Amino acid sequence: MNEQIASIITKIKPYFIGLLQEDPESVGLTVWDEELGDRASCCTVGQAACLFALDGLLHGGDGYAIAEKLAANVESRQLPNGAFGQPFYVKKGEPQTVDIAEIGAIANSLYHVHRITGSEPAKRSLLLAADYLLTQVAAENPGAVYKRPDAKGHDVLNGDMYAAHAWGRAYELSGNEVYLRRLEATFRHLADRFGRNSPGWWPYTEYWDGTVGMGNSVSYQATIVAFGASSVKHLQPELARRWTRIAEAATLTMLEAMKREPDDDNEAPWWCRDWASVWEICLAYVQFPDIPEAETYVTERLRAVNERLAGEGLGLFQSKVKTDDPERSPVTTTFRKAAGFAATVSYLILDRMAMEE
Repeated sequence: MNEQIASIITKIKPYFIGLLQEDPESVGLTVWDEELGDRASCCTVGQAACLFALDGLLHGGDGYAIAEKLAANVESRQLPNGAFGQPFYVKKGEPQTVDIAEIGAIANSLYHVHRITGSEPAKRSLLLAADYLLTQVAAENPGAVYKRPDAKGHDVLNGDMYAAHAWGRAYELSGNEVYLRRLEATFRHLADRFGRNSPGWWPYTEYWDGTVGMGNSVSYQATIVAFGASSVKHLQPELARRWTRIAEAATLTMLEAMKREPDDDNEAPWWCRDWASVWEICLAYVQFPDIPEAETYVTERLRAVNERLAGEGLGLFQSKVKTDDPERSPVTTTFRKAAGFAATVSYLILDRMAMEE
């Protein structure tokens, strides 16, 4: 697996290098997202930093230096309250969306950049984001977290795990037990919700009375399993054992569901029906090397993307979703998809290394 990932990084690094520029408005290096027509989002810049940190670890060269400069850029552009703006599908002239999915997507990158390079901006940025999440704990259920400040009518379960994961990484870097208490409360909440509406599943969203808002999702169930793995070591033994059983059951459910095409029962969110582009699935499956189907899926996906990169290049990441409103920014961009892919694939190596230290 490591050889496949190293090959992937070698193929995509030149694309990332070509987008780097000094930030004229802030600190350090940033990335120019051509399709966005602006600097890339903080989240995607942080994910690129993780790619360069792993490149430095595997190949030497300037990877560490670039990662540190990108992390400094993220910190300098982070919102004062610790959140990150999301510039996608935003009306011209309006502020960026604030969504904890941005923190969920960048927390592991900031953690690994600090762990590998010693970057203090990466550490400070992660801790500030973790503090912001403390302000978003749901009044309706202290184990849940509001995904957006303007969307408090339901519980987005994968968003809860994004927050728990960020608190877990922040706890590792700070020893602050406030993060640990919130982490455990969220894991207990998610453990309690597993299978309540459909055996073997978490739905994508629930209303506060426990009924389903939007149904089952392989993609978001994979996110919960994948991002939960690094925090299990911090849980009390009883909860850790319970979570391990749940995560395995959730994985077996996903493997069975993926034997057919996405449909309303196994992938209710329409925007996640291209499973080959959801790399959190691999990140979940790699936690279970003793399940042959899971290991085979990861190996095959890495092989296939290596072959496609050799043939298609970065066209592999061109979005299939087009913006239908000329007054709004793109729904997503090639760089956004490439950065998310690069970081998640990096975690396949870096998470395991962190666990073994």
